[in-house]
Amino acid sequence: MKLTTLDALMLFLVSHKGQSGYDIRQLFQSTPLGLFSDSPGAIYPALARLEMRELLSSTAEPDGRRRRVYERTAEGEAALKGWLAAPIDPDAIVRRPQDLDLRYVITAEMLGRPAAMAFIRDYAAVQKARHEAVVAFRDTAGQHMGRASLDALELGVRLGATRLRWFEDLLAEDGGLADEDDQTRRSGA
Repeated sequence: MKLTTLDALMLFLVSHKGQSGYDIRQLFQSTPLGLFSDSPGAIYPALARLEMRELLSSTAEPDGRRRRVYERTAEGEAALKGWLAAPIDPDAIVRRPQDLDLRYVITAEMLGRPAAMAFIRDYAAVQKARHEAVVAFRDTAGQHMGRASLDALELGVRLGATRLRWFEDLLAEDGGLADEDDQTRRSGA
């Protein structure tokens, strides 16, 4: 069974320190993670499902409160790393780009900057192909759309261009934008 983005996020969050479902809900309610769900109707069943799959383990706190503290298991670690290593689904660019943004953060935190930059290069390539397709549509068949539809399409084009600039800036900062020949020329070798 594949991990959902929520599953992967749960596996990641419990790794920082033993977290309870309540702790995770508080993170979701007080940070931008709320985008992924802060509903107890999603969080607690996800934790139970991950524990049933032996990707998490939990212990009850000894003070008598109904609080369970979760830890990622070795199987959970492997599943999360597998989720991070999966190829980028081009449809995610359209449906839920924030899932890919989250994957970048988790990759950087778990696997380090080089792995995160490799992910960003792949993500940028998929984003660029999608952006070029949207621009081509806008410039051809899109011209026959109504005004409001064209306005919304233009918003999508501008958002895609902004994301591409962010990728370029991030990779340039890291020296990862140029190919090896360009890097060799810049270093004077």
